[in-house]
Amino acid sequence: MKLLTLEDYELAGQTFWPKYWYVAKELGEGSKTEDILKCMEAIGGVALKVALEEKSADSFGFNEVKEGKDGKPEDNQ
Repeated sequence: MKLLTLEDYELAGQTFWPKYWYVAKELGEGSKTEDILKCMEAIGGVALKVALEEKSADSFGFNEVKEGKDGKPEDNQ
């Protein structure tokens, strides 16, 4: 089992802290850490659902964009 390094924490913190402080600001002064974390979990679930819906709505059926080996869209003309 790999132990997390300080660098691992710093990298994760770059993503975590802006979200934490955003939710804390929205909940208002005096909000408890437990409440902030619960709210972050709920918002994260909604955000993930929205992101997945947007991704699935981008292309489908005959409008589907096929990617080549390099990950770029193929030109079907």
